[in-house]
Amino acid sequence: MKCKIALVRDGSAEPGSRSIDEDAARWSEILRERDDPTMREAFQAWQAQSPGHAEAYARAEAARRLADLLADEPELQSLRSETLGRVARQGQARRASRRNWAMAASLAVAGLLGALGLNLGNSWRMVGDARDALAGNVYRTGVGQRESFTLADGSVITLNTDSRVSTHYRDGLRAVTLERGQALFKVAKDRSRPFVVSAGGRQVTALGTEFDVYLSPRAFEVTLLEGRVTVTRTVKPAAVASARPTAAAAALAELRPGEQFVALAKAAPQVRAADVRRVVSWRNGQIVFENERLGDAVAEINRYSQRKIVLADATLASLKISGAFNTGDTGTFVEALTDYFPIERDTLDNDDIVLKPRAPLRG
Repeated sequence: MKCKIALVRDGSAEPGSRSIDEDAARWSEILRERDDPTMREAFQAWQAQSPGHAEAYARAEAARRLADLLADEPELQSLRSETLGRVARQGQARRASRRNWAMAASLAVAGLLGALGLNLGNSWRMVGDARDALAGNVYRTGVGQRESFTLADGSVITLNTDSRVSTHYRDGLRAVTLERGQALFKVAKDRSRPFVVSAGGRQVTALGTEFDVYLSPRAFEVTLLEGRVTVTRTVKPAAVASARPTAAAAALAELRPGEQFVALAKAAPQVRAADVRRVVSWRNGQIVFENERLGDAVAEINRYSQRKIVLADATLASLKISGAFNTGDTGTFVEALTDYFPIERDTLDNDDIVLKPRAPLRG
């Protein structure tokens, strides 16, 4: 019990000693450094003390995302340098720990938001990104990146490479839209508010569970890790805005752990057994192929890198490949292909790789 109390006090102020925004900034930094069950329980206890705590935490997370979006802006660099210098001097005077410096830095970023709004000028693209971040409802990753985000209710979204989601929480509904890419959702239980993910004209509804959703031009996939979810087809475009969207949707499937709903272009949707370890291997920075068509494997590898692979001969696409590869490591993947198959490579001026047969291949 003493250990647990110490953990809570490490992330939450004594009454009256700090503002809610300061506590929220500290929790944002703590959970980035250590997000284990004990710390998560302490955070949820703090958050449950008041609705204002959840709102303050959302503001702290928005501040961090905004800082990431505008990290290269001269105005932000100047303000951040000045503020962190002041924090460092204060930290030295108090003999603060390294963790306290990091949490104070997170708070300093939140304090810069007003100044940033005054100094961004007429750069509409950045203003739009800043508006998204301040609203606290847009989360994204670039090519080759993956990142986890904790929502105000304690649910966690982990985004794979080049992905984007937006959240729209309101009374009676936790609505999320996967606009592109892949996301793993670990949903906090709340029977009064279903958690609904919309993507590709379909909806996935859960109360408290963990599932993976992948959206691409050729496929829509839902893989259930634990709990239970329903997959429906959206009938009305405005359904997400309603309090109970499932009433305006046509049921497609109800999944149990280890099952996967798959809808491919020009094919009937199906529910099948899933290799969950393989589906979520991207969380650990790996891609696992098991007797996969080379054309599909190349498309998957290309998701994680700006350096693309191009198949110069259509017969290559039907070759089968198995193996595990690190995400973003295009070079090792190509080396494995050229070692195992009669394939040779060329490098284009833009550093993309072209694969072609060393000798005519039979289909």
